[in-house]
Amino acid sequence: MRTYLKISLSIVLLSITFSPNCVFAWQCNGHVTFGVPGTEDQLLCREGYAVGYDYDRKVPTWVAYHLTKESVDVKFRRSNRFREDLEIPEKYRSTLSDYKGSGYDRGHMAPAATVDFSEISMQESFLLTNMTPQLPGLNRQGWRYLEAYVREWAADRGDLYVVTGSLFDGEIKTIGNNVSIPSSFFKVIFDPEKQDGIAFIVPHRNISKAEIPDFIVSIDEVENRTGLDFLALLPDALEDDIEDDIEAMWIASATPSNDHAMATKTMIK
Repeated sequence: MRTYLKISLSIVLLSITFSPNCVFAWQCNGHVTFGVPGTEDQLLCREGYAVGYDYDRKVPTWVAYHLTKESVDVKFRRSNRFREDLEIPEKYRSTLSDYKGSGYDRGHMAPAATVDFSEISMQESFLLTNMTPQLPGLNRQGWRYLEAYVREWAADRGDLYVVTGSLFDGEIKTIGNNVSIPSSFFKVIFDPEKQDGIAFIVPHRNISKAEIPDFIVSIDEVENRTGLDFLALLPDALEDDIEDDIEAMWIASATPSNDHAMATKTMIK
């Protein structure tokens, strides 16, 4: 067991210096309370999530969102109204025509089914700055089940901070007007009450729900692969302890429903 005393949110916030990134973290609806993962080319704050957007690749490098038991219990009708984001300069925007006929889905980074706690957050989840090209066999299968597990964990644990996004290894392929196709995707989940977390790096290919536990990694590994910095506002010792761990008990201790059952896995140390 960890011997750390629980850290109140007020102590964490007192550690913030007034850089532009920290002001963004303070103002963005609590989605990046424990630190902005990276500056990227443009930071976007939405009701249901925050984005670090890459101009050259025309996709989000990361999308962060805060979930509570209450927020995942509220459901607004899915809009399915995908649209380009007018806050991005035109030459750096992805558009609907980029995806048309590409063979790739417009894959949500902050899932519509997760941030649908208000009509505004639901609608904003369909902005293309929250999308990357995703193969249907990932977006509609393994990735969807992983998203469902995050909602289940939020309903059980009550308070989660999630960062998800794109990795690019090797030769980068594109669709449309140079919208980059990620080689894999990551998801980092932090529970501030229990002071633990779980992370995944999922390859960009057809993935079944049973394979998801195979992609559990440490948060440190995601940082090393992406160059991002998660949980930067935690005290260093606690941050290191959480990020070094490879934690699979989240899945093993879950009670899957018939809708999104998944193979379990024992603790990895």
